[in-house]
Amino acid sequence: MTLPAALDARPDVCSACSGPLDPLGRCAKCGAVFGEAYRCPLCQAISDVEASQPPYCRCRSCGGPRIPPSASPVSEAEVALLRSARSEQLRAGAFRAGSGFALASGAISLLVTLIVFLITSPAPVAKVAAVLASLVPLALSFFTLSRARSHARKFEAALQQAWLLAATRLVAAHQGQLNAKGLAQLLRVDEPRAELLLAEVSVHDFITQPSELPPRVRVTELAEPVDPVATVETTPAASVVSRP
Repeated sequence: MTLPAALDARPDVCSACSGPLDPLGRCAKCGAVFGEAYRCPLCQAISDVEASQPPYCRCRSCGGPRIPPSASPVSEAEVALLRSARSEQLRAGAFRAGSGFALASGAISLLVTLIVFLITSPAPVAKVAAVLASLVPLALSFFTLSRARSHARKFEAALQQAWLLAATRLVAAHQGQLNAKGLAQLLRVDEPRAELLLAEVSVHDFITQPSELPPRVRVTELAEPVDPVATVETTPAASVVSRP
């Protein structure tokens, strides 16, 4: 559904407090939101966004990363990146939980093994085997923690790319006349973050669509090279001065 159709689908006034709605469907009195412009691309619920660091903004219903709604509709590429970021976010959380569980299990196992050593006197080989068995959950904990960090980096990369596309879309919608303050208001971020996004948009545009730079060096056609031997041969005899 396009944005004009989404705006037509929303009510004229807030159904909760009968307050006026802004052009996107947000109530100026109670903050309720209406219409397809506020539909979350992840959970499909009509919900507002709230600040989060990261992912800068998240859905109030599902907690997934969101791009704040604006007069320019979110592109399919942005939605795909948001879904990828959400998937990596869930995977990172699952691996963090698994790492914590393995760490706790390993610590308890090692503690029980030490208590058994104090009570009994097993053979040295049995002691080594018991300690190694207790260290297995600890090693698994470090492995799952590294996987969690890997998915967290992928989450941040996908999210950063989604916000870069959003900033590019908004700058293009305003025909390049959008400053950091205006971008910060549209994306609900602070101005330093908006300035960084504008700089990244400029670099991205320069790389993908480089402009034709004016020539800085003027190259003129060189004259034909002169043969010094031919010049001497064609020199008149009167002009040749002989040494004594």
